[in-house]
Amino acid sequence: MADDRLDKSIRQGIYEKIRDDVTCGRLLPGERLTEKKLSNMYNVSRSPIREALRQLESEGLISFERNKGIEVSKLSVNQMEEIYDIRALLEGYAVRISMEQLTKKDIGALTIIHKKLITAARDKNIQAWLQNNALFHSYFRDKAGKEILCQLIVMLKRRTYHYQNMSLSYDRYFETYIGHHAAILEACKKKDADLAERYMRQHVQTTKCAIVESLSMNRNVLM
Repeated sequence: MADDRLDKSIRQGIYEKIRDDVTCGRLLPGERLTEKKLSNMYNVSRSPIREALRQLESEGLISFERNKGIEVSKLSVNQMEEIYDIRALLEGYAVRISMEQLTKKDIGALTIIHKKLITAARDKNIQAWLQNNALFHSYFRDKAGKEILCQLIVMLKRRTYHYQNMSLSYDRYFETYIGHHAAILEACKKKDADLAERYMRQHVQTTKCAIVESLSMNRNVLM
């Protein structure tokens, strides 16, 4: 039993390492992968690598193509737009159903995150922005308390995380994003679920537009 638990832990650990390397761009879209390459990279046998690859394929993070082998998945512009359209619906819904759970303490925590985002935008600190933006969005997702909803949002975010920097390619969007966050916060203070949901959907759609605009200037990133 102990050996089984250890094997399962190793398999899960390898899956998470490869997943995170794909998500964060250490393994790039279109990059060719082999079991041997990954086995050497992570210093494990091919068996856990094989299992991890099957799981990652089911999540859309890698793809198997005949005569090409394994590669990190690339997203077309249409796929990117579709993912963000779905995210807009899901994250808007998360804000709506989290509304009754939000306390004054929660509003205070969100306000602190919002202020950190303002500072990050002023300083053009992309890393701080991404970190605090993730905290802002996940706050509603976690407060919603819906396991499947949470899993779906996280899965979709992983598919697009590598491209998220593109949403910050143009300085003018910072002001827009900050305005959206402020509007969402204000709606939450008023317990206006309709308004908060609408602003969150608008916010995610604007992020989509920024990424698509950037992709149109850098077509080699996807195709």
